[in-house]
Amino acid sequence: MKRFIILLVMLAAMSTACSELQSYQSPRPETAITGVHDIDCLLMELHGTRAMNKSQLQQTLEAWEQEFQADSSPDNRLKLALLYAAGKEPVRDPGRAQELLNEDANTPSNPAARELAALVREFLEEQIEVNSKVNDLNKQIAEQGKRIAELEEQQRALMSIEQKMQQREVPVVIENDK
Repeated sequence: MKRFIILLVMLAAMSTACSELQSYQSPRPETAITGVHDIDCLLMELHGTRAMNKSQLQQTLEAWEQEFQADSSPDNRLKLALLYAAGKEPVRDPGRAQELLNEDANTPSNPAARELAALVREFLEEQIEVNSKVNDLNKQIAEQGKRIAELEEQQRALMSIEQKMQQREVPVVIENDK
């Protein structure tokens, strides 16, 4: 019986202690993009384009372009720039994305959106620089390929000349005077 009373006292103490605890809720920073979507929704929309085929992707681009033409707010500008920057190949246009993001007067008002725009701008600058270097290297490879072809042609010409010379050589016969 004594154990039962101790058990009840312990349960009562535990329930009292637990009732004073409040559930933890992490503070959620304000991430709403005024007039369009919050950043989560914006990124979810962008992610949704990953599963689209080329024609669906083109239709989405056209719809987002029309939305931007109707309301060229900084937030719609960011949305469209993200599609151009991170979209799949038929709609990817880093130059256009950079053009949309480089207008300082059209910076999103939300700090999170500004940070995202800055991050995308930095990514695009690096991507454009890398693409430029790749293009330069491709030009060098093409030039070297032409040079190699020229040298191979010269080598074939020299080998042909050498073969002709070997065929023309007449053995010199030395006659002994006896």
